[in-house]
Amino acid sequence: MGRRGIALFLIWLLVPLSMPASAQQQTPPPPPPDQQQAAPPPDQGAPPDQEDQGPPPQAYNALSPEQLDQLVAPIALYPDSLVAQVLAGATYPTQVVDADRFVKSNQGVPPDQLAQMVNNQPWDPSIKALAAFPSVLSNMDQNLDWTTQLGNAYYNQPQDVMGAVQAMRQQAYQRGDLRNTPQETVSYAPSDIVIEPANPSVVYVPYYNPWTVWGFRPWYAYYVAPPPPGIAFVGGLAFGFGIGIVMTAWRPWGWGWGAWHPFWGPHPYIGYHGGFWASRSFTVVNHGHFGYYDRAPGARAFNANGARNFNAAYRRGAVAGYNHGYAAGQRNGFNRGQANGYNRGYNEGARNNYNRPAQNNRPAQNFNRPAQNNRPAQNNRQNYNRPQQNNRSAQRQSRPKGNSHPKAQSKPHNNGGDHPHGRR
Repeated sequence: MGRRGIALFLIWLLVPLSMPASAQQQTPPPPPPDQQQAAPPPDQGAPPDQEDQGPPPQAYNALSPEQLDQLVAPIALYPDSLVAQVLAGATYPTQVVDADRFVKSNQGVPPDQLAQMVNNQPWDPSIKALAAFPSVLSNMDQNLDWTTQLGNAYYNQPQDVMGAVQAMRQQAYQRGDLRNTPQETVSYAPSDIVIEPANPSVVYVPYYNPWTVWGFRPWYAYYVAPPPPGIAFVGGLAFGFGIGIVMTAWRPWGWGWGAWHPFWGPHPYIGYHGGFWASRSFTVVNHGHFGYYDRAPGARAFNANGARNFNAAYRRGAVAGYNHGYAAGQRNGFNRGQANGYNRGYNEGARNNYNRPAQNNRPAQNFNRPAQNNRPAQNNRQNYNRPQQNNRSAQRQSRPKGNSHPKAQSKPHNNGGDHPHGRR
């Protein structure tokens, strides 16, 4: 039994050595590169509020600077506020289609009536603002794939996209294709270029072929519409302007022209009513992860903090325009009469500068009624208004009797005489 036990023990030790190599535990090899899922970049900063987050970030392929340059080229030379509206509206491609069809079906409607009709639509404020520019909406609708890519790029790489806008402006300026014109002013700085209408009340949309201005072919399909009638090309420049669009009918609404403005600098962002704007679209890639793929770690942290504050303000109802005006019953900047120059509500009787004279200079009151310190009818009672108390010439002329005192006529007896009219 001793020898048999020793033999069994030796056999038991030799069993693992006789197993094939495939049965032994091994570390599986990594998948090929084309099957590896793109991981989110490190150091993303604090994400937006958890309740605003959607599913985990998808495998978004961040665009290179060259791709972003070509993507923003068709709008890089637009005025600043229009660039902000296009980037914001591109995150809502389905609403772009609806708005374009709506505007085309209401051609000929006066601008003020069209603005009121647009206010009642369930669109994002950026889409409502774009309704004032039919040619821009039409280009976005005709190039819906480009619009969708632009919206996805801005949502995931907002500061990279805005940096690309400045890069294209710098190149156009250096080539001599971006200069002051009677329609718009160009303010050059080494870090950024600002483009604004020459007349704040009239906006001109520039028409240009981006591939002619910058001399490259796009990596995506983009249809350049033929120039509309009335386009006048500026001498020596590669772009022209059509008919100016008057902003009078659109400016009073809380989502109108004056509400949008891009802020440039180290961390550029779109401003809406002076605050940080972040899209709440559910159709963009990585909804709930605004600015997740910006290249700079500081930019990602800035985006996350801005989106968090924006979402908090949205829940408080402090973001004007998102409640769609009258229909939702929550007043935007136009209805509640905010103290800026274009938001004071005409319908609620909040008097603006045109309806009420300034407190320190009320010319209308001086013409309509005399000043309190100079009221001739009350303090200086003139003869032509009513007779003076000490000189009743009108009463004396009306009395036929020449009695010494007017009270004598009312007395039935005078000095004891028996005649009813006194002594003769």
